[in-house]
Amino acid sequence: MEIVLASHSNLAAGMKETAEFIMGSQKKLHAITAYVEDERSVENELTELVSQFETESVLFLTDLKGGSVNRIISEYIVDNENYYLVTGMNLALVLEVLTVSFGVQRDEVIGQLEEIAGSASKELEVMKVNELISQEDEDF
Repeated sequence: MEIVLASHSNLAAGMKETAEFIMGSQKKLHAITAYVEDERSVENELTELVSQFETESVLFLTDLKGGSVNRIISEYIVDNENYYLVTGMNLALVLEVLTVSFGVQRDEVIGQLEEIAGSASKELEVMKVNELISQEDEDF
């Protein structure tokens, strides 16, 4: 499955670069950086990228639910059973989808993506650093 990171500005490119720093080069990982180059529309960049894929299955990860990039990709993938979309991209999500062997059936892939998204969202946490330091001091 091809994986396309798509975001406003350079977030997707930075996410791709960071994922590859951690996991090495990823041939099936791509980035769309919307609105960086004035002469390139998101729609054209999307169409051009996807036309190069040799596989039918594509997973799109976008930065912001309801944002323009997410809406453009949503419209693009309508009626294509082999295209999937997850929004709220973060590094934990990207790293996990890079390690998964996705199923063949759409329902199976959707189930896998729901599990991955749930796991990645658990990485969001308010860290109360001062409380952690106090707790460490008390433990000694």
